[in-house]
Amino acid sequence: MKTQIKRNGDTVVVSIDGKIDYETQVPLKDELQRLSRTDTTPTKVIFNLKNLEFVGSSGISNLVQTLKDFNGRSNVKPRYCHVRSEFQKIIKAFDEEQGFEIFDTEERARSSFDQNN
Repeated sequence: MKTQIKRNGDTVVVSIDGKIDYETQVPLKDELQRLSRTDTTPTKVIFNLKNLEFVGSSGISNLVQTLKDFNGRSNVKPRYCHVRSEFQKIIKAFDEEQGFEIFDTEERARSSFDQNN
């Protein structure tokens, strides 16, 4: 699994690509912790899961927990886009606080921030 973080003004897009498994969680956790601790914390965060591949339930449950942890530390509610149906089912099962806002495209996720202001 590879993570790419792109900043554009007050928006950060975190693209997660490749196969998800337990071992690949640590680098992602580290990058998200760094992102939430920077002096220039973004006011808009979008997770693009378009190229994320499902491998097994242990990998996805760890990913969901990592994302929930980020949601809890972040000052803004992140948006998620291009989330495949198998991921959506698992995310909804773990999402007691309804912290995941899922959109079909990155553009719709981005525009949702403007609609909430």
